[in-house]
Amino acid sequence: MIIYQQELLLVERAIEPKKGYWDLPGGFIEYNESLEQGLARELTEELNLSIQAEQLAYFGSFANQYCYQDVLYHTCDSFFIYRCANKPELKAMDDVAGWQWHALSQLPMEKIAFSSVLQGLTQLVKQVEV
Repeated sequence: MIIYQQELLLVERAIEPKKGYWDLPGGFIEYNESLEQGLARELTEELNLSIQAEQLAYFGSFANQYCYQDVLYHTCDSFFIYRCANKPELKAMDDVAGWQWHALSQLPMEKIAFSSVLQGLTQLVKQVEV
């Protein structure tokens, strides 16, 4: 979760499953990568955003189901927070059609791609409200 002040960055999925829905930037871990290294790589691949794995703070994990080529995979998605000092210059690449900053109080929950992301965002909003 990339946060600037009270805004969260969401990306529009360019591919199935859930093409056109909002998601968090990220993806699958490659062999011999830590979760943080994989996320840092994915941010570069998807948004041309270069960060160090050490800048990520673990937030939590949530169960998910991911259908790929007619196979249903049961996954456990891990979430991290990266707080920006300034809004970064981004470029939609790879499997990202576009991106948009959303106020934490006005997230498009009905258009979120995956249940794990919805759970993570719900938890984030609860923590911000406290």
